[in-house]
Amino acid sequence: MYLYLTARSELEKRLIEAECFAITGAIPDERGIALAETEADVSKAAYVKTCMEVITRVSSLPELYDQLGKMGLSSNEFRVSVVKIPRRLSLDSRQVMYQVGAKIAGKPNLANPKITFLVVATEETIWLGEILSESDGSWGEHSQKAYLYSSAIPTRLARAMVNLVAAPGDKIIDPCCGSGTILIEAASIGIKAVGCDINPKLADISVGNLKHFGLSGMILIADARNMSGSFDAVVTDLPYGRNCPTDDQLCREILANLRNLAPKIAVVTGEDMSQSLLQMGYDVEQVIPVPKTSLTRYIHVLHACS
Repeated sequence: MYLYLTARSELEKRLIEAECFAITGAIPDERGIALAETEADVSKAAYVKTCMEVITRVSSLPELYDQLGKMGLSSNEFRVSVVKIPRRLSLDSRQVMYQVGAKIAGKPNLANPKITFLVVATEETIWLGEILSESDGSWGEHSQKAYLYSSAIPTRLARAMVNLVAAPGDKIIDPCCGSGTILIEAASIGIKAVGCDINPKLADISVGNLKHFGLSGMILIADARNMSGSFDAVVTDLPYGRNCPTDDQLCREILANLRNLAPKIAVVTGEDMSQSLLQMGYDVEQVIPVPKTSLTRYIHVLHACS
């Protein structure tokens, strides 16, 4: 059994659930905990923070200590960490770390451990396990681009979008690449990234931003309404909002062409366009609202029907 910990945000709840399911095959509960039968590497996740292989599951600390005493668990260069859900939970984390560590045979290494044992404590259940992978949070570093663009989506949102429809080794296209936010997140997790924009200045900005982070990708100057190619997925952010005026007809022409590029699509718009997409012949798998102040973005996860 594997336990996954996710970020918790009411505004981003739907997106967190979607990314967690795409990566792990499980949906987190209201505590941000997901349980699955299979291991998934979460190092490149946006909202899934930790993957832990469960060693034992109990209902109280005395039961945990009793089981550890009988288990004969041993390890060298280990550390014990504790996560309390909720954080106000009445539990002395330092005491738990000491008690658990004392029952593990071997030499601890708090500064640079080879193995980290994690105690996840809730009001009803306590899990003990070994951490297998953790999100590296690299999407956060990518907000410091060499060239900024006011209409760019947040890097964490872009990382999650990529994870919804693509995996390392895939080849994705962003036909409205702008300053390259989606391309950066794709390339940084081992996905081949191709971008295009009708605006040569924005295409140059994408090239510069990829180089700034030491990443590679192919950037083209092309019109998303009629470009062609074969990719594993489309991930794109359509132009919308007060700082990026456009018209409905342009958006619909771009959307109509995406099905010719890849079978899987994740596209952001400024409104729920599911009815229009159904009329275009898409299979609308999910529409995920992501509210932020006065703006709500809508991530549409689509499959191009044959």
